[in-house]
Amino acid sequence: MNLWWSLVDRPIFALQNLNQEWDVAIVGGGFSGLWTAHHLLESIPTLKIAIFEMDKIGTGASGRNGGWVSALYPKSDGELSKNFSVQQISDLHNQLESAIDEIGAFAAKEKIECGFHKGGTMTIATNVGQLQRLQGDPGYLDREDTISRISMRSAVGSTYSPHCAAFNPAAFICGLASSLVTRGVAIFEDHAAIITANRALLVRGEAISAKFVVRAVEAYLVNTRLQIPVYSLVVATDPLSEETREIIGIRNRETFAQASHLVTYAQLTSDNRLVIGGRGAPYSWASRRSDRLESRAKDHARLRSMAMRWFPILKESDFSHAWGGAVGITRDWSPYVRFESNYGEMGGYVGDGVSLSYLAGAAMADCILGNESSRSRLPFVQWKNREWEREPWRWVATNLAITATFLADREEQLTQKPSRIAKSLSFLLKR
Repeated sequence: MNLWWSLVDRPIFALQNLNQEWDVAIVGGGFSGLWTAHHLLESIPTLKIAIFEMDKIGTGASGRNGGWVSALYPKSDGELSKNFSVQQISDLHNQLESAIDEIGAFAAKEKIECGFHKGGTMTIATNVGQLQRLQGDPGYLDREDTISRISMRSAVGSTYSPHCAAFNPAAFICGLASSLVTRGVAIFEDHAAIITANRALLVRGEAISAKFVVRAVEAYLVNTRLQIPVYSLVVATDPLSEETREIIGIRNRETFAQASHLVTYAQLTSDNRLVIGGRGAPYSWASRRSDRLESRAKDHARLRSMAMRWFPILKESDFSHAWGGAVGITRDWSPYVRFESNYGEMGGYVGDGVSLSYLAGAAMADCILGNESSRSRLPFVQWKNREWEREPWRWVATNLAITATFLADREEQLTQKPSRIAKSLSFLLKR
């Protein structure tokens, strides 16, 4: 069961007439689609916008993630520097940092009860190999300073950045959707939409008339070589006692992760639960999305064990929720916002989509309206991604890479040195 959705009531959206002349039709009811509508209305409040969602608003990654609003970007500055200037890269990071505050300001303005709190984020080394990779990074903290903030077992150092917030993504997306409806947006849930080869839009077999069509389905774009779905699973505890929280620390609700090669992420919620997630589930043949892989008991058990290694006191606590979701990963690890004529598409956030989708929505809105802005010139706008290899090479290489990530962490634990496996893997992935 997904913790986030268990804490909120889904809004009910009044059904409107499909047969209208829409200015913009958006396929996908997640953050990408909703933020695109928001930014369009910020410029032209009178636009007629329809959002079509095959299930319910926020059903995908937007309502299933770990609740980080971060300034992270999936592609390294070193890789970005091959195509973009130092100033362009700096602008990207500044925009990501600003997006956190703008999202928080929106939650406050709309009175969205989502537990939004900007406490920053920590990356914690638990062995010398991890520590060597962190030393020299901005915000470096030694062992003593790390332990004063978070009592993670075996912690030997960390980095801290103020640029991250924690929230309940399901509560936020409900508030965002409700805000759009009050501004005149029509939301059609349980309305699967098809964009044809000539970019016409069909909903329940009916042709929809729209000046502009936007595809914003993120990881639900499947059976394609443009991106692959990779699975991230999450567990959550019952609310922790004051005594347990005092032992663990994270008094300012800092989000945190281990400095492992396998992606991890965690936060303390506004109602005092630990939410801990990570990757490691296998990739499905031919980029198919799999509900089974979003709820793999083996991976949920691994996350619970990891949480108790981090904080042995959690052996006295119950884990009440477990869920998962897919993130979209492009071959070059680059997000994309592309627009041509009357059609736009966006996605490929690699799990960093809460803030990125806000910027992507702003960029898409500017592209549709023909506005030149700092956001319409960000590195991911009009980016042409490489395609993934054909099967079976894609299946073999992706699952070998996932296995290699586990081995890289094991290597660092044994050798107490930065992993050679991870270095080779990073070179092959071109991150």
